[in-house]
Amino acid sequence: MPSSLNMKFEFKLQNLFAMHTKHHDNILVISITMMIFLFSCQNIGFSQTSKDKKIPDTYCLNEEELQLFNMINQQRQQKGLPKLELSKSLSYVAYLHVRDLYINRPDSVKGCNMHSWSNKGQWTAFCFPKEQSKRRSVWDKPKEITTYPTSAYEIVYYSADKTGPDEIIELWKGVAPSAALLFNTGKYMKNNWRAVGVAIYKGYASLWLGEGKDPETKIRICSTDSVITSFTSKTKNQTSITREEPSGGSLGKYYLIFGSYLSFKQAREAQINLINDGFVNASILEKDGKFRTALNMYETMEAARAAKKKLPNKYQSAWILKD
Repeated sequence: MPSSLNMKFEFKLQNLFAMHTKHHDNILVISITMMIFLFSCQNIGFSQTSKDKKIPDTYCLNEEELQLFNMINQQRQQKGLPKLELSKSLSYVAYLHVRDLYINRPDSVKGCNMHSWSNKGQWTAFCFPKEQSKRRSVWDKPKEITTYPTSAYEIVYYSADKTGPDEIIELWKGVAPSAALLFNTGKYMKNNWRAVGVAIYKGYASLWLGEGKDPETKIRICSTDSVITSFTSKTKNQTSITREEPSGGSLGKYYLIFGSYLSFKQAREAQINLINDGFVNASILEKDGKFRTALNMYETMEAARAAKKKLPNKYQSAWILKD
């Protein structure tokens, strides 16, 4: 028969175990509750972010902005570069940024320039270049604000009086960093820009260049019923090329091709080499994901053939394409 001392000791142990188990269960319940709460908050956050990325139906591109876009492509074509597709997402990011710059002046904060964003909108505030790092980049704004899939680079402009597309493009052409972005030179020589977005507002102009394809395919022109379809624009902008050498002297565009590449980077490097070798009109033609380098362009087949005969030996393998 157990002694009273043993019974008391056993009772205390049982109570202690029960209390410990109860306390442990409470911790477990609290932990599970916290996990459910945090998971719910995360889900709410994700749904809000997805909703916020929808571009308002009221957004549109004005005539000046459309003119600036067309001028950019004209300038690129003159340098033998492919045309860019007008991006609704990048244009909307530019639209927000020029208004943020005008209204909230994030560039007035010490250490921040015109690539900066204020804390007054549906985006994360950013002081550039002060906060720029490998983990956080202002070039991720298109991905943050819209469904645009990649990072992009921005050129910003401000003038109190010279605010027209002609003046904006001339300034960008004359400044080395912006010209390098626009025309794929310097450290941007290997970038294959596919899309461009533009916005002009109260003396500010913003242009974004990206290598990703914009999932937004239609952009409305302000004060009209016109809608630009990106896919259609891209199709029109592509150079239609077939390899043929017909006889005769019909007018058209005849290119002396010297190289075909799978990437824009390779074609751009080849184009630079051709220019350095004296072919100042060397250009890049794009179709079906392939990039061809042309030594020059001629209006007739006869002119192209005559030019081919005069090529140095190292370029005698060039062939003629008709556009």
